[in-house]
Amino acid sequence: MKTEFKEFTIKNTIIGPITIVFYNKDDLLIKEIIISNQNTNSSHIAYEKYDSIEESSYDDLDINLKDIITSIEKYLNGENVEFTLDYLDLSSFTPFQQDVLITEYNTKRGTVNTYGQLASMINRPKSYRAVGNVLSHNPYPIIIPCHRTVRKDWTIGGFNGQAYGDKSKEILLSLEGIEIKEKKVISESTIISLNKKDQTKLI
Repeated sequence: MKTEFKEFTIKNTIIGPITIVFYNKDDLLIKEIIISNQNTNSSHIAYEKYDSIEESSYDDLDINLKDIITSIEKYLNGENVEFTLDYLDLSSFTPFQQDVLITEYNTKRGTVNTYGQLASMINRPKSYRAVGNVLSHNPYPIIIPCHRTVRKDWTIGGFNGQAYGDKSKEILLSLEGIEIKEKKVISESTIISLNKKDQTKLI
């Protein structure tokens, strides 16, 4: 019987192992990207979460998935990489959730915004808590860069749905040139949201 999902783990990164879960079918469609947490390796999380899943060797991956893996590795090595949404499965999300994720995808490298600013970008200014909830369950970290959204006081907050994920979030923001001190953004570069009226200069 054919398993529903396969997984491949990028084992050595600056934020620990990263597991890509994808559908076991001819056309590549990624189900989830799992970041390791302080207690559990990402591959273990995948096997606990999905009943029907098997490990895939790198040689067995198709060229598109190999390109995605290479792009993630380049990004985590400090290179400026443009990711694509083409292979992500957004079909199960509501229009609101898709708006949040796609708007976050378009947040530029080296910039941050707040949950409130992101809510305003999708014309739902009062929905900042709902925005935060969507980002806390973002299934595609790094490709959809939820680490670029911080609290209104510019403290970085949690990451990948984990309060203790702030270490990985700090690493990713620092990788992009954002200066962090005591879990707070203090970079003197301009912090730009997609809505240029909301641009803010931090002190």
